[in-house]
Amino acid sequence: MSGRGRVKKWYIGVMTKDQVKEILDRVLSWPADDQEKVARFVREVEQRRAGDDISDEEWAIIEARAARRDLATDEEVEQVFGRYRSA
Repeated sequence: MSGRGRVKKWYIGVMTKDQVKEILDRVLSWPADDQEKVARFVREVEQRRAGDDISDEEWAIIEARAARRDLATDEEVEQVFGRYRSA
């Protein structure tokens, strides 16, 4: 048992949906900064699963430039499309 009276569980193999839900429920009781770390990790996994190579930082730059109407040049657009054409 751990110091808080809970039994440590070691997961071997694939976790069940209930086990994942149990962990996520515990995350909700954590401090906000720790919850944000988990949320960032989950977003990164979702991006990889979706094949989205654009990071959160890149999206922030895109959104900031769009908000001030500082849009990409033709060369910048071609560079991005070139990345995906070769994939």
